[in-house]
Amino acid sequence: MAQFDVHRLAGGGLVIDCQAEDLATIGTRFVIPLAKPGESAPTTPRLHPHFDVNGETLVLMTEFAAAIRTAELRERVGSLAEERFRILGAIDVLTGSG
Repeated sequence: MAQFDVHRLAGGGLVIDCQAEDLATIGTRFVIPLAKPGESAPTTPRLHPHFDVNGETLVLMTEFAAAIRTAELRERVGSLAEERFRILGAIDVLTGSG
C-alpha cells in the first residue's frame, strides 16, 4: 500500500490512504473518504478539494478522516500521489495547521 493510493472499502465507498508507508506494519491505515459531489454537504474548497478518480469527480471529505484496520481496504483503484500537497493542505486546514 502506498501513501495517497485510492482504495475501495470492504463495505463499499472509496478512501485515500494518507498514512506514511513506513508504518505499514501496525495494522491500521489513516484514511479520508471520497464522496460524489451530490452526496456531500456544501464544501469548502481548501478543506474539500475535488479530484478525478478514473474519470469520476470526487470530493475529499476531510472531516471524516479516521484510522481503520488495514483488512478493511480492498482493491487499489488509483493513486492521487500527484495531489499530495492539496491533500496535506486539507488536513492542515482541518487541524488548524494551515
